[in-house]
Amino acid sequence: MLSTVHPLRGVDSVPVVFVVVGDRIGVPIDTVKPKRHTSLQRLANVADDPRCVLLVEHYETNWSRLWWVRLHAEAAPATQVDDWLQALAEKYPAYRGAGSVHDVLVLSPVEVTGWSAAA
Repeated sequence: MLSTVHPLRGVDSVPVVFVVVGDRIGVPIDTVKPKRHTSLQRLANVADDPRCVLLVEHYETNWSRLWWVRLHAEAAPATQVDDWLQALAEKYPAYRGAGSVHDVLVLSPVEVTGWSAAA
């Protein structure tokens, strides 16, 4: 779940996929999943306030295996989308087609916290 700051509503959260490359995280803006356009609110939010949070969680019915990681970051559109395409295509086959990724939001971590039920 990626959360950005909307100037009127406050926290704006949306489910996203992502890929990790080095010490940065790429969140694609794609043309694969249906949407009205690629000028998404999360991009406008980041243009106004680059602070964001990426929450990754793992759920199982066996609660002893629950965990989550929260990444506080600064986000900005990628300067070179091509730099992210290979990593995205390797992780998500749907992104292997030409034109499937319109843009990539790059998260630069500021703080990482987490929790696990397993000690």
